[in-house]
Amino acid sequence: MYDVTIIGAGASGVMCALALKENNRNLKVLLLEKNDKLGKKLSITGNGRCNLGNINTDISNFNSKSDLSNFKKNLEARNFEFLNKLDNLNNLESYYDYLIRFGVLLTKEKEYLYPYSMQALSVCKSFERCLNHLNVEIKYNYDVSKVSKKADVFTINDDIKSKVIVIATGGKTYPKTGSTGFGYDILKSFGHTITKLYPSLTHLKTDYKYIKDLQGVRVNVKASLCVSEKIETKENGQVQFTSDSLSGICIFNLSRNVKKYLNENKTVKIIMDLVPDYSNIELQNYIKGFSSYKLQDALSCIINNKLAVALAKELKFSNKLVKQLTKNELEGVCLALKNMRFNITGSGDFNTAQVTSGGALLDEFTKGLESTKCKELYAIGEVLDVDGKCGGYNLSWAFTSAIIAANDILKDND
Repeated sequence: MYDVTIIGAGASGVMCALALKENNRNLKVLLLEKNDKLGKKLSITGNGRCNLGNINTDISNFNSKSDLSNFKKNLEARNFEFLNKLDNLNNLESYYDYLIRFGVLLTKEKEYLYPYSMQALSVCKSFERCLNHLNVEIKYNYDVSKVSKKADVFTINDDIKSKVIVIATGGKTYPKTGSTGFGYDILKSFGHTITKLYPSLTHLKTDYKYIKDLQGVRVNVKASLCVSEKIETKENGQVQFTSDSLSGICIFNLSRNVKKYLNENKTVKIIMDLVPDYSNIELQNYIKGFSSYKLQDALSCIINNKLAVALAKELKFSNKLVKQLTKNELEGVCLALKNMRFNITGSGDFNTAQVTSGGALLDEFTKGLESTKCKELYAIGEVLDVDGKCGGYNLSWAFTSAIIAANDILKDND
């Protein structure tokens, strides 16, 4: 009989196991993992550099698709420790301190937090060493098919008994790493509501006529998500163009609800301000200074050459000289620079998206992330209906939710 069994040895599951044993060495903790090693998804995050967090910890960087009308308000009203843990780096219960104690020295690059080694692999190795040091039992290559409860005891696959179960199975993204969504089925079997699931933090497909010509271009823009001709949200940052899609952190942060909108037959566009630091009038005055240039050559003085050629083609002014443009045509050129439009036809799927939007309804868990449907059942990390922007926010939630649950479990095991 185990005191606590954690299903899933990803970021949240490992942190939960470590936090439990760090604070109570007598607990009998079992970690179950379907892969042959821990942290398979963690090992590829941040392009292998492992973006562990962000110094900008405002809760507005997180989303919920549950019925919470105001995510921040409800978390505060229900006294979630999540806010204090993220907002106060001096809090000894913050996940930053746990990372350092577990052998992960941190460094900062702009607002992003990384392991000092800049290697996700070193984070996984540090966790593995600490799990061994704290005598956390780990079963690898163990596939959970069912979880049941009789009286006060959980049974996993008819062979493992445990007083407490923690679901740390992740979402549906990167299924090759083991995130197949089976944790949702376990929670549903105990009566939990699973909100609609969508791929988030992913590329957006476009039918823009000249998209293939833009492959490989990277540009800093102000991008807006336009849904049925209404601007929904904006992001500043770098956009990367592929042969059929828009990518980059800026686009990822706008992608969250795109699949949903397209399923609802709404028109979705990305509108880019290619020159956010200059006004329309300033651009007009600048372009006029190159009156003898072809328009695309004049535009190449301002933006990437491939973009300049595409924009001139789109406006049908490729061979026209700047001095041949009418006043209205010049205004139209500058308007296009400030409002380049890309019709969106699709988004990446769960195989390519970084995180799952949606999950187990947060309202059905206590402030300690214990199920209100079944005592001693907990859920942490991506399996819950919480997802963040790019920049370390989803790992922040994984680690912090793990510590919240561990603290709640420890209260009953003092």
